[in-house]
Amino acid sequence: MKKMNFYPKTWQVVPQLSDRYLLDSEGKCIKDLVLRNSYAEDMKVSEMNLNITKFSAIDTKGQEHFIADFPGQAAIPIKGMHTGLFLKSKSVLSLETGSYSAFRFYLGKSGSKIIYSDRYEERADGIKFLDFEIVNGLTIAGDESPETILRFDFVPFKSMGLFKSIAQLFKVPGILAGKLAHS
Repeated sequence: MKKMNFYPKTWQVVPQLSDRYLLDSEGKCIKDLVLRNSYAEDMKVSEMNLNITKFSAIDTKGQEHFIADFPGQAAIPIKGMHTGLFLKSKSVLSLETGSYSAFRFYLGKSGSKIIYSDRYEERADGIKFLDFEIVNGLTIAGDESPETILRFDFVPFKSMGLFKSIAQLFKVPGILAGKLAHS
C-alpha cells in the first residue's frame, strides 16, 4: 500500500491587508456601520430584497435629512452580517456635520420582499418605509471618507440539520415510500 501525505489548504490572514477595505483611495477611514431594525429582529428576518426609492438619515433631534434618490431601480438584496456581505455607499457622509441615530429606506409600491430565517418569503408591498437604527450612532465631523459600509443585523437562516438535508437528497416518491412502510 502506498502512503500519501495530505496537506490541507490553509489561509493566512495578514491583519494589515485584511483591514484595507476600511480605507478609501485617499487613505481616509471608511465608517463601518451596523444597522438594526426591531421588526426584523422580532420576526427573525434573514434577508430582504428592497425596492428602495429614497434614502434618508434621521438625526438625534428627529429631523430627516435626505441622502439619495434611486429612480427606476430593481430590488436591492440586503443580507445579514452573518453572510459577510454589506452595502457600500458613497453618499452617506455627504450629510451635514452632526449626530445621526437611524437611516430610513423608502420603498416602492411593489417589488420588495422579506425572507425569514425559516426561508419563508413574504411580499413587502404596502410598506412605505423601513427605519434602521444605527448601532452606536453616527457622528460626522466633516473630515471623513465619503464612503460608508452598511451592515445589517439580521438573523442567520435556520439549519435544516445534516440528517434532514441528506434525507431530502434520497427522498423517494410517496407511492414507493408507502409500499416500504407496509412491508
